Amino acid sequence: MRMGRPAAVAAEVLAWQVALSALWLVLISTVEPLEVYVGLGCALVGAVAAVAARRAVGRR
Repeated sequence: MRMGRPAAVAAEVLAWQVALSALWLVLISTVEPLEVYVGLGCALVGAVAAVAARRAVGRR
């Protein structure tokens, strides 16, 4: 399987980040700026991991 275009990968990471950030905001009790920044950072890490895992499984 060939690697996807950078734009497609970036769009997939962005979609995961939006979904994970929304989940984070739903689950926290108070919305303070520091918690939003931490949530966005964690969502970005999770999004990259999700895309990498999907691509690894897709190569089999």
